[in-house]
Amino acid sequence: MTDAIKVINEDAIPKLKLLSEIEGYSTLLSGGNRWYREDIEDRMIVHIANGDLEAARAIWHERQLWHAGKSFPPGTRADRWRLQLAAVAEPLMAGDRPALAKILHDWEAANVRGTELEPYWEPTPFPLER
Repeated sequence: MTDAIKVINEDAIPKLKLLSEIEGYSTLLSGGNRWYREDIEDRMIVHIANGDLEAARAIWHERQLWHAGKSFPPGTRADRWRLQLAAVAEPLMAGDRPALAKILHDWEAANVRGTELEPYWEPTPFPLER
């Protein structure tokens, strides 16, 4: 039991705390915390939320080439990524932070809508907006 408590206190809790804010979450994608794998298109969204538009643009350019001219079955992961790339393209290239924040807030609200969390959820600013 003592070993389990030690692992929880020293390993699990610090990692869970990283998930409480977008800045902490983004550290899971690189460096010593690289225990969590995020698909590159989703990583682009994390960069946008953090306000790192240059990193997001680099991913957008790389992945847009792969997605361009292709169609994917609706509802698949690849189709979701294609839609994400299209949704953020114009404001990302223009550096339009308010438009990007609106897109992210709309996605966030759509993910919560109709769930048990909806009555408790309150949108908060992304680092992109600070």
